[in-house]
Amino acid sequence: MKTNEQKKDNAPDQGKAGGLKQLAGYLKGHRVLLALCIAAAVISTVFSVLAPAVMGLITTQLFEGARTGSFDWQAIAGLIVLLAALYVVGQVFALLQSLGMTRVTASVVQRLRDDIDRKMHHLKLGYYDTRTNGEILSTITNDVDTVSTMLSQNVTQIVTQVITAIGILVIMLRMNVWLALIAIAMVPLSIMAALGVMKASSKHYGEQQDLLGEMNGFIEEVYNGKGVVQAFGYEGRAERQFDQMNERLRETAEKADTESGTISPITSLVNNAGYVVSAVLGCFFVLGGQMNVGTVQSMLQYTKQFSQPFTSIAGMAGSLGASVAAADRIAALLNAEEEEPDVTDPQVAQRTDGTVEFRHVAFGYTPESPLMTDVSFSVHPGQKIAIVGPTGAGKTTLVNLLMRFYEVDGGQILVDGVDTRQMTREELRRHFSMVLQDTWLFEGTVTDNLSYGRDGLTREQVEEAAAVASADPFVRMLPGGYDFVLSHGGENVSQGERQLLTIARAMACDPEIMILDEATSNVDTYTEQKIQDAMQRLMKGRTSFVIAHRLSTIRDADLILYMENGDIKEAGSHDELMARHGKYEQLYNSQFAA
Repeated sequence: MKTNEQKKDNAPDQGKAGGLKQLAGYLKGHRVLLALCIAAAVISTVFSVLAPAVMGLITTQLFEGARTGSFDWQAIAGLIVLLAALYVVGQVFALLQSLGMTRVTASVVQRLRDDIDRKMHHLKLGYYDTRTNGEILSTITNDVDTVSTMLSQNVTQIVTQVITAIGILVIMLRMNVWLALIAIAMVPLSIMAALGVMKASSKHYGEQQDLLGEMNGFIEEVYNGKGVVQAFGYEGRAERQFDQMNERLRETAEKADTESGTISPITSLVNNAGYVVSAVLGCFFVLGGQMNVGTVQSMLQYTKQFSQPFTSIAGMAGSLGASVAAADRIAALLNAEEEEPDVTDPQVAQRTDGTVEFRHVAFGYTPESPLMTDVSFSVHPGQKIAIVGPTGAGKTTLVNLLMRFYEVDGGQILVDGVDTRQMTREELRRHFSMVLQDTWLFEGTVTDNLSYGRDGLTREQVEEAAAVASADPFVRMLPGGYDFVLSHGGENVSQGERQLLTIARAMACDPEIMILDEATSNVDTYTEQKIQDAMQRLMKGRTSFVIAHRLSTIRDADLILYMENGDIKEAGSHDELMARHGKYEQLYNSQFAA
């Protein structure tokens, strides 16, 4: 778990992200359809706005007929037909607008998810190091869904409400200026009453999204480490931590929803006051002969409807605030720093024998804290290189630089005589196969997992690789054998079996260079010896880098690099380093001390 300070540092800068502005760029490709949707919304709104005026005419006709005793049924029937047509046509255009906006939203969200997916494959590894999986997943899922809701509902609704307000205002001014002015006067009062609440609720909705990502990250961590949680009896403390996070989220969500929910009652109260004033004044106008009953009825309907657009937009403040926060988080992800692009004119190694050379390599995770200052060594084809040293010495960092997971700050790394920065990452990593201490398997068959790193593998090649890695016997005992479906993370097989499968996967790639990060740490001694024998056969003719903690497994290495504080302190064979009586000898003897 990251500290609150780290999380604050990693939070997206909403001002810089410009989430909504960047999101608007996704709508450019749908300008025609979006314009048609807006046009349909306008037409639907216009017809809806005209309906109360027609109802007023019907009321006037009925009132005059009742007063005189003579009804003009033909005129009344014509007005009723017109009213029905207004409602029907308005709803047809509303349906067309809804269908069109649904299509626009689906297309935009699809493209947004595609861009996020592509971005995830080009982000620097440091991005994942400074954020939990839960935070990242919350942005990809929750925030994208929030933006989708905004596009499908709020965008056209805002347009509709604005057109409604303008249409009603025009008609009211034509009917009676004084009653129209009363309705207009209520608008700034409603807006002023709601502005402060809208600002506060928007802030709380942003906090709510951040807390949701934090809680998702915690859940993901506890779920993945459930075995350790149970082993250390941490369930109670984990529950309390979750309860604290959940309580903070509840408080923030309650504040956001409460403040957002007060907007509608406030604006309704102000607008109802205007409605009462308009009704009283309208009655006096009728008694004075300045207006007829139908016009007053229409004006009262318009007075009530005139406030609805502002009330609706104010009521959307909460969801709009959440949408702005979500858009900013998405923009922060899409704008995050990527890996350096591959060179436009990449080089391809003329030979593929596994030669590796580090030339005065310098590197630091931050410019203020350099880790490596001057790392140099050469590896000849087929050599076995062991990298040893205390925890945090830079062993894994050395391998990450070799694979270009991180870029060097100075110096060069050459593979088969070519600077790795002059090669595409795909071309570079084609030379390698990697087995890490932490296994990674995906949901799929054993065959799918073993052939993950190399296209076109036959079933025989997969089984051969598994046999060399000593995985074949236990695979054949699984239900379905090589067609057995592994669960997410390979949780339905043991840890040792998962490690055997990852080793078999590396073998199936048939690379020139092998990287093994304590690859046998999770298997028993008997299986480890079998794997060591298989590795010897696999490494023959191949260059191999072995990060080892058990030094007994690398005594036969051609070159042992002892690292400390990021730099190589000693280099040589096992016998040479033991004869030097330095730090390697101390580390080696410490593992065999009585």
